[in-house]
Amino acid sequence: MRWWILIRLILVLLVLLSSLAGATFETTGFDNWFLQQKDWVRTSETIAWPRLGWAEAKLGNETWTDYELSLKIKPEEYGEDGAVRIYFRTSAPFLTYGLHIQEDKISLNRFDGNLGNWRELGMADVGIKAGEVAKIGLKVVENEFTVFLNDKMIIEASSIKYKSGGISLWAENTKFTASEFSIKGTEDETKITKTSGYYPKGDPRSGGVNDLMLIYTNYGLSWSGLDALPYVTYMGKLDGAELPIYDWFFDSFLFLALVGPNGTAFDAPSRGTPAAKDEWQWFIDSLYEENRQLAGFERAYEIGKNSLDLKQKGKVYIMIPNPMAEIKNFGDVDGTGSLNFSWQDASKATDHRFRAVKWYIDQVTERFKAAEFENIELVGFYWLEEMIHYEIPGEADLIRKVSDYLHEKDLKLSWIPWFNASGHKDWESLGFDLCIHQPNYMFGDAAISRFSDVTRQAQTYGQGIEIEADGRVFSDRSRRERFINYLRAGVTYGYRTEAVHGYYQDAFVFSQAALSSSPDARELYDMVYDYVKGDFDEPLGAKTQYNY
Repeated sequence: MRWWILIRLILVLLVLLSSLAGATFETTGFDNWFLQQKDWVRTSETIAWPRLGWAEAKLGNETWTDYELSLKIKPEEYGEDGAVRIYFRTSAPFLTYGLHIQEDKISLNRFDGNLGNWRELGMADVGIKAGEVAKIGLKVVENEFTVFLNDKMIIEASSIKYKSGGISLWAENTKFTASEFSIKGTEDETKITKTSGYYPKGDPRSGGVNDLMLIYTNYGLSWSGLDALPYVTYMGKLDGAELPIYDWFFDSFLFLALVGPNGTAFDAPSRGTPAAKDEWQWFIDSLYEENRQLAGFERAYEIGKNSLDLKQKGKVYIMIPNPMAEIKNFGDVDGTGSLNFSWQDASKATDHRFRAVKWYIDQVTERFKAAEFENIELVGFYWLEEMIHYEIPGEADLIRKVSDYLHEKDLKLSWIPWFNASGHKDWESLGFDLCIHQPNYMFGDAAISRFSDVTRQAQTYGQGIEIEADGRVFSDRSRRERFINYLRAGVTYGYRTEAVHGYYQDAFVFSQAALSSSPDARELYDMVYDYVKGDFDEPLGAKTQYNY
């Protein structure tokens, strides 16, 4: 009898110990990695960066705590100051630990906010020569880190600062190939189970948004009432000269642009010369062009009202261009001289950036009021940059100041970060009223598991989900299937009915589908309408019901 009691006690103890150990994860290969740049070359077993320059590939999230990873690295060519970096326990950009792999040495460092703010924790006088293949191993257990080169321990170090986070692989002016990747470890169950649910449709915090269509008005793009009509209303198939209107469609619209006159960039300096006051003014003016953009959607609603009994009013969000820290001569907005966003004094730089944004908001809102639209209403603004640059002093404070200013005007601030972007989990504390998470499954080669990853993030942090398409859905069978998987995942993971949505479609993709004489193209438009109305019910993994 005593032996049975002892065995039972041992079993109970084992159960308790296993529960304390936390959830576990394990993955191999590169299918689930998020590739930040399109030039990465990926198979299921390898990824390669084919040119000198900077690039990043990411895996995991803030739930990862302790883990062991292994991979082989072959540097093809080192450029000036070239290296391969492996970051781990990354909680935000440059809040992380990292291995710095060069030809003649490997160092283990801690980064505290930016690339230049680092502390060396350990170093070995061995590296990986160009053309050689070497195996890197990393063991992360609580506060202790061990680095291996070809299964030989080369660095031991410790630090208590960062407790959890995913990993990333960086090319720093180096061509290289990585292969034979594997990782396994434990997750923080408290973070896994911290679930608030999706950001709901029609929530007052967003101004009542259900389905938010992104309307790109880049330089050269223009929206008439007829262009807007297939988005404002659900239209039947073209029958001679007639295009019957059956129902209202999207209820909300976000007006934004990435490219301004002369190729200037509104979102990031990587796209082009940062847009300054003249380009911001161009965008404002373009919004109020006669019979175009906002006026085009006003007209589309007027046409819809003539065909539909139930009256509808469209909700409008308008982008806030990124006041990029690289801008030294923005222009004068208040008679005090040209603004400079690049001051070393963070408070001065933040003040100048905020004054520019305030001027922009005031211009947009005053002209919207003066336009006296009857069928559309301004609900709020949209922060265009899709990640939070914590490495820029004052960035978070700037966004909060913008949020406070909008709230004084009874307007909302929305944001749509890319998948697992820095700051996405902080969206509420930053002052955003609405956050919609991008899966980014459409554009690269992410595995179908991307939907389980993004929905977990969205449910954990109370976010909506973006539906993404581009022009390849008309000509590329695999891209068409990827798009349909967004809708299927909405059924499988519940966001079809439970979450607010954003819809990315380049420009005019859904209207092209609506007006197309091709049954396959038109079918895409009908599917999206069914999805918006809650009638699409095909889960992931189901045999397709659709034409090719």
